[in-house]
Amino acid sequence: MSSPPNNIIAPTPFQARVLAVPEDHFLFLGGGRGGGKSFGLQLLILRHCDQYKNRARVLVTRRRLKSLLQFAEETRALLRSAYGREVAYNMNDNVFRLPNGATITLTHVESSSALSDVAQGHSYSLIVVDEAGEGPGMDVIDQLGLSLRAPGVPLRMVLAGNPGGQNHSALAERYVTARTPWAPFEFGGNTWVYAPSVVDDNPHLPEAYRRNFEVLKHTDPALYRAHREGDWSALTGDFFSGSWQHSRAVFDHHEVPPDLFTSLKLGIDWGSAAPMAAVLGGQLAFDVRLSDDRVMPRGSWVIYDEHAEFDPRNIARGTGRSPSQIAPALHAMCARSGVRARGVIDAAAEAKTAGRHEDSISDLFRAAGVRVTPARKGARVPRFEVIKQLMVQGEFFVASRCRFWLSTVPALPRDPRRPEDVDTSANDHMLDATSYLISGASQGVVSVGDFAGPPPRLPDTGDRIMYV
Repeated sequence: MSSPPNNIIAPTPFQARVLAVPEDHFLFLGGGRGGGKSFGLQLLILRHCDQYKNRARVLVTRRRLKSLLQFAEETRALLRSAYGREVAYNMNDNVFRLPNGATITLTHVESSSALSDVAQGHSYSLIVVDEAGEGPGMDVIDQLGLSLRAPGVPLRMVLAGNPGGQNHSALAERYVTARTPWAPFEFGGNTWVYAPSVVDDNPHLPEAYRRNFEVLKHTDPALYRAHREGDWSALTGDFFSGSWQHSRAVFDHHEVPPDLFTSLKLGIDWGSAAPMAAVLGGQLAFDVRLSDDRVMPRGSWVIYDEHAEFDPRNIARGTGRSPSQIAPALHAMCARSGVRARGVIDAAAEAKTAGRHEDSISDLFRAAGVRVTPARKGARVPRFEVIKQLMVQGEFFVASRCRFWLSTVPALPRDPRRPEDVDTSANDHMLDATSYLISGASQGVVSVGDFAGPPPRLPDTGDRIMYV
């Protein structure tokens, strides 16, 4: 079979399959690197503009400006191959205007504050978010969907991204986990299709590009499986790689009654815009043999129950509820295990941000009957290393009912600039709450000031130091 002429653009089999998905279906192009996702997006944009002409209003976002400009150059080459030099491109506004009246707006959106410039008062028929794993946050992406309101045109949102990044957990939870590739499913009132690809789906890449992945196979096997094979579960345990084993650590709470613990206490990581996370856990007072013959040693740390405040449509976003509104749920959780609601909370919750005489978050919890004291916080890395060591020693367990914990903590990635720490942009709230529980309460009185007025005087011990 002869090769197609130079003026014919032939999509790859993966891209052709993407183009075959009905236009009223939203798309998530999630797979490994080099699978042809970005060019597939450009083909979707070109077809949309060609079909709907002056009614086509397309928005394309990437988080970083440099990568957005690269996408713009590739898109301009494709559009000119289709329409010639009649394609107008305003570099100041990053807007393409096609001779048939269609427009394509490209913008980088890093936060909700930058969203108003492109979304407020604008209407689009197709919204494309490339590199969705890197950002913006899922709350920003969800708000972009509110601008889909062009009349007479099938409205569509298309996301594309690789495993990893700050949105990894949210994207996997929504569009990948328990989803059959290429089979429609319902989410958020819309019909979605998960369309994965890997580098083998892109015959246009040189063999040298494929060989570059082989280095990762030896240096970082999890990253290799994620980027080479498009495995979204491979980065599960990226930070806890070699430490966390689901089959060893997860158990049914019905097999371990509450009276087998020395005590059960709360560990709370406060959040309002971000999820608020609370774990109920403690150490075992006895050795426990489970029905499958696993043994939970005496002294093991156990996450026995949990409560999390998060938006069910976006697990990386909080609910904004106050401590007094959350407290009944904490009381109910503790009552299930026959204990009172008491434990430790992030020391930052002691801050009186509204003034010296205002109540702190901790004060509000105490007023609602949840007895909390500030946790022995210290540095993050040592706290997390303790949890890792407990996992390795087989002295750390999590009840299967702790679904938010199990869906977020094992999937936490490393900080790319500080590999010994968790990526702080990830959903690490349950991990923080767990580390506070294990660290325990601070010794002595902890006071977090607001810098209003002079500092308190130190106690007079009678000692005198003279400086000359």
